[in-house]
Amino acid sequence: MPLAPAPLLPGTSPLPTPGRRPPDRRAQRLGALAALPTLLVALLAGQFILPHIVFIAPGLQAQASGGGDRSGAGVFQGFVFNWSRRLTGGGYTTPASLANMRSESHDFHMNSVIIPVIADMPLRSGSVVLWHSSDRGDLDTLLDADYIRAIQDARKAGLVPILELQLRQQDTDRTQGREDPTYAGSVWSGLQSDRSISTGTIGNLERGWFNNYTAFAVHFAQIAEQFHLPYFIIGDQLTNLTYDTSKTTQKADPHGIDIPQGESYTCAGRRECEWRHVISALRNPSFLSLGDHKPQTGASYTGKLIYAANWGGAPDGDATAPEFEQIAWWNAVDYIGVDAFFPLMQVQADATVDDLERAWQGQGDGRARDVGNIYTRLEKVSDTAGRPVIFTAAGYASAPGAASAQGVSSSPDDPEQLNDMQALIFTFKDSSWWTGVFWSEDRPVASREKQPNWNLSTMWAGDTLDTSKLAGKWLASFYHDAPMQCAC
Repeated sequence: MPLAPAPLLPGTSPLPTPGRRPPDRRAQRLGALAALPTLLVALLAGQFILPHIVFIAPGLQAQASGGGDRSGAGVFQGFVFNWSRRLTGGGYTTPASLANMRSESHDFHMNSVIIPVIADMPLRSGSVVLWHSSDRGDLDTLLDADYIRAIQDARKAGLVPILELQLRQQDTDRTQGREDPTYAGSVWSGLQSDRSISTGTIGNLERGWFNNYTAFAVHFAQIAEQFHLPYFIIGDQLTNLTYDTSKTTQKADPHGIDIPQGESYTCAGRRECEWRHVISALRNPSFLSLGDHKPQTGASYTGKLIYAANWGGAPDGDATAPEFEQIAWWNAVDYIGVDAFFPLMQVQADATVDDLERAWQGQGDGRARDVGNIYTRLEKVSDTAGRPVIFTAAGYASAPGAASAQGVSSSPDDPEQLNDMQALIFTFKDSSWWTGVFWSEDRPVASREKQPNWNLSTMWAGDTLDTSKLAGKWLASFYHDAPMQCAC
């Protein structure tokens, strides 16, 4: 993004002081002759001083951006530390959780960790969002105490903890068994608010969903504020609910727009309004709910907000365009998050790091055809919104085709994972608008290498650095200790 021009410093106006006569030509010539010796000395000294000034500048720039950019890999050198109530054999309250976070920090020089908080949605066309572990039908959400333990252990390990809100929808009869959040709200995406379906009126269902989701977001933003977490991810891949389609714009559905009293923003459609409402509830001490406008307690969160958008569109509903390029409210958050699982190559054939780097740039014969120049697309979104991009998730299986449109095969291939991860870093590391990546994933389990299909998974870390995959050993050599500033 272009930098704003620096303002003139006080007292440096090029104009003479009012009422003061400018010097005459003779005085100017004498002054110029007198200044020549000084100029010669300054030029000679500059040959020695200037290189040192230029050398210092990058260090000052890194400090200004929050620190931690010494490796050229972005401010965030992070990983996703996934766990939910459905998983067994580990957890945030086990000794393995702290041990693995310390391993990530010490062995692989990670400086930040995403801790997912997963809510459940029983019916993808309904408004219910379950986020209390005691809720009937909630399959994934842990106790608050578990997330707090993960926050505390992350700090013990020298990591900046970041809570990320995620959603799983269990209405899988028509989604081939997939619980992707991209399916949530797909029934509403192409309908105006006054239309009705079997579960109710679209407007009531959608406002009800956003009220429930806002309560979920406010609760965990309050925890983030209580423990002084500097970043908070407000959602992840809710593609059918984040941007307006032709039927949800203000022009097509003016009665669907609801801006409660006390909230000041403009929006082009009901989805944009709904997300600006969520963000207002996170930032302020109180707010009014959508629809009935009842007073609610807000989060008063003071840190940086991130939303994690999908790299592509939703597989069902009208929101089929890539989510990260369609969101109209990017300027309401501080970072543009992208789950960067872009297919790079068309087929599973071996690809070199150079091949993969060219594919990110939309070049090369073997590149995936439908994604274009991914680098330029991301840069354009960042420039338009005036916000930096962070990859809130990226990962590659240790198998052929990990970065291809065809998907992976069932045979282990460590060099594939290494090439894919290197190509991502080398493509973006020098971009001023890109701030780093969170690799997916690690887990709080006692033995990583004994996990099912560890040798094929996206995990790079073994039980020790020596037994880690090639990609893990490379990360350990490429990344350097780059602690982030945290008012913890």
